[in-house]
Amino acid sequence: MSMMVEKLAYVKKLRHLTTEEIARLSGVPLGTLNKIFSGQTKSPAVGPMDKITQVLRVPIRYLLDDELPPECWVTAAAQDGIVLLSPEELRILLQIRQLDPCRRQTAGLMLALLNTSAGRAIGSVPVKRTLCWSMGGHNPRALLVPQVDRASREEDFAVLLSDSSMEPLYPQGAILLCRQGEPGPQEYGVYLLNQELLLRRLVRRRGVRRLLAPSLAFPDLYLSPEDQLDCLGTVLGQARGCRWEQAKD
Repeated sequence: MSMMVEKLAYVKKLRHLTTEEIARLSGVPLGTLNKIFSGQTKSPAVGPMDKITQVLRVPIRYLLDDELPPECWVTAAAQDGIVLLSPEELRILLQIRQLDPCRRQTAGLMLALLNTSAGRAIGSVPVKRTLCWSMGGHNPRALLVPQVDRASREEDFAVLLSDSSMEPLYPQGAILLCRQGEPGPQEYGVYLLNQELLLRRLVRRRGVRRLLAPSLAFPDLYLSPEDQLDCLGTVLGQARGCRWEQAKD
């Protein structure tokens, strides 16, 4: 069955429009619209479809191409024609656009690394390529991680621990595997506190927020309303048997 009916319903809800309002704005009779939106009309005429897509503000290709998922409705011009994007893809593109040229180049390098297959480790153990960030703020490096446990199979990125804040749980210099998403109450997370990368446990009590480190040498960080705190992910465990990917000439 064509996805056109599903996409029409998706965009109709997205635009907060009723079928009656689409009929009024497009000039297409309500009965014709009901048949198209219900799927009763298998091959709608070009004229009504052109009017409908103008009201819904989507290209007709979006409705007719079953390879495109419903969320890919944003249009962008490219050298090879019109590209359809999802809201998430558009958000990423806008974030990249705000970067300075040097960081934009770094973002392009990261995407290239993630889109390259990693191959396999010695033997039959599968290897996963991931990006490892340094707490010192250096550019990420490509890391090859054997998938030998749950942490290595579920990780989305890694962090090189450059201080002793996670001792005695993890030693300084350890590579910690992390997944995207908020940590649980007893889990440690990867946070950006005013643009500083930290590995801590977030505690909320009586309206007060604190970031706690396992090491007693690192005092609790009390957060004020002016502090900007972003959670990047949850610490899963330490990487085992990983190695840095060598740059190719």
